[in-house]
Parts: sequence; structure tokens; C-alpha cells
Amino acid sequence: MMGSAYSQTDPIGEIIESTGIGSILRDNNPLEPTVSTSIQLYDEAQTGNGRMLIEFLDNEELSLTEQTKVYIDEVYYDPNPDLSRMTMRFARGTARFASGTGGRINKANVELTTPTAQIAIRGTDFTTTVDELGRSLIMLLPDEDGNASGEIDVINEGGTVSLTEAYSATMVSSIASAPTSPVTVQNLTPALIDNMFIVSPPQEVRDRIAEELAEEENDDSGILDVDFLEFNELEADDLEDTTEDLSYSELDINLLDVDFLTDLLDIIEALDATMARDQTQQADNFSVQLRGATMGLNPDSQYNIFTEDNMIVFYRNVNGTIRITLASNANVTIETKVEGYEGIIDLNEGSNSFIQIIQ
Repeated sequence: MMGSAYSQTDPIGEIIESTGIGSILRDNNPLEPTVSTSIQLYDEAQTGNGRMLIEFLDNEELSLTEQTKVYIDEVYYDPNPDLSRMTMRFARGTARFASGTGGRINKANVELTTPTAQIAIRGTDFTTTVDELGRSLIMLLPDEDGNASGEIDVINEGGTVSLTEAYSATMVSSIASAPTSPVTVQNLTPALIDNMFIVSPPQEVRDRIAEELAEEENDDSGILDVDFLEFNELEADDLEDTTEDLSYSELDINLLDVDFLTDLLDIIEALDATMARDQTQQADNFSVQLRGATMGLNPDSQYNIFTEDNMIVFYRNVNGTIRITLASNANVTIETKVEGYEGIIDLNEGSNSFIQIIQ
């Protein structure tokens, strides 16, 4: 909306394409996302098994693939582009954003975020994929000539990474962990970019994550690297050659200065993850018991397990899509036999129903 008079109900864009299942949530009321449906401030655009394309007043385009949710927090167009502003949050799924061409907003005033990172753009076309745990994969797309469409800075508490080449990507696991250094994904087209990237990230991204984890392990010698069979410190007398005043006792020890957590956090996290596979887990406002899997992405089976409308969803998109939706109190055993994985997942007692998947 141009001009200083601005209302929350003024249209800031409209839906130009819509297929399958989706909705615009406005004031907690779902609206059918038909073509020409207007978009307003604070709308929530989401898709189920459908897709949606939104065009804003400055020709910015927001494209949502299946199972995607985006919050439109602020879009304001002023006669002075430096005063215009756009703020959106990518909450789940895969969305593509292309900045406008009308010059009605300074790109520095476009704020786009995921649960784990902030994205600063400079004349850019990019995609972001967010899984159920908030992990984000961000990729810079090419322009019509195949060159980088601009530049992206991916920023969070862990650091900043810049994407400057077409199909360069970074993955951000948490708000505190630094984005992975950029990798360029080969043999890719924009049409191939979908939610599969979180379930099975591009090989280049997996390799870079593995490299950086290996570097961290080499830089940090942890408690598991200690050979306790060679530990003979009890035989040493550290006071033998001491001439200083030893008026110091156990009462002088300040336990607050001792870092007991060093090198143990990794072990605790690993044990916690292992135990969680056989424990009751909290999901939204109810609890479920899973054996053989955890909520979120399971690297072994590539199942992404999450909640949707008080249901439990088992989603796998590798060489074909598997999607199983079950009641949270169901007792179901899922046996999966696919290339690269064979295993059993029990939901709750897992005795009443049996689902076998052979792919």
C-alpha cells in the first residue's frame, strides 16, 4: 500500500496460483486460497498436500510447496523505498522467495527468518526448507542467465555465512550453531527443490556437515580420548617439591569455578538421544511412546515424525513418498523394508495394528 495512510486490512498482495489443499489463516479464521484472494498483514499462509504462489505489490513472489507454513508479519510500502519494510517468518516446509523488481522497497529492509537463522538479501531469489525441528536449509538460486540472482547472508548467534554462487547452500541446525560453510549443489534445477532436502539433504551438504563435525572432533580432545589404563596420576606427589604456604583446605575449593560440563555434554546428548528412542516423548499437548524412533528426523530410517492436528505423522520422501497419519493413542507397529533400511517402529504398545511397507 503506497502512501502514509496505511491499514491492516489493505491488500498487500494476492494469490496468483493455488493447487491442492491449503489455506490463509486470518484472525484465526481459515480462508480458501483461491486465485485473486487478497493477502493482508499478519496472514498465515499454509499448505497441506498443495501449493500456493503469492505475489506482493512490488512483484515479490512467495511460493509454498507441500506441507509449508509462512507467517506474513509486516509488509509496508512507502513512497520513500528506504521507509518501506517487509518481514516474514518461514516456519515449516519449503518456500521460495524472489525479491521485487519495482524498486518500492530497499532490500536492506527485507527481514526473513527461520527458527534458526535470519536471512539478509541483496536482490535475490532463494529457497529455504525448514523441518519439524527448525533446522534450515537455505539455497541461492540462479537468475534467467544461470548466474547467481544476488547474495544472501545467513546469520544467527553462531556466526554468518554468505551465499554468492548459484545453487550454493548452507544448513543451520540450531540458533546457536554456526551455519555450515557454503557448498554448491550440482545437477540441480529450481523445479527439483522440495521438502525432500530436509529428509535427505543434497550429498554436497551432507559431506560438508561431516567435514565440519570431523574438524570439531579433531580440535576438541574429549573425555573419550583419554586412556585411563595409562592414568597414573595417583602415584605422583604434587607437593613433593612445593615450598609455598600450603594453608589451603577443601573448604577453599570454589566448585563454581570448576567446569564439570567440559567434554561431557556430547556424551550426555548422545545418551539422551539413545534413551529417547525407547521412552515416552512429549508431542504438542500429549505424550506418545515410540520404540525404534524419535520425534523429528531419524537419520537411520529417514522418517520425519511430527504432529499435525493432534495426529502423529510418519513422513519419508526417499525414492518415493511414504506418509502415514495415526491417532496419538493408536497402538501400531510399522515395519519398513526399503533400500538402505529395514526396521520396526512401535507407536505406544504397537500391538493392535501392523503396517508393513515394502518399497
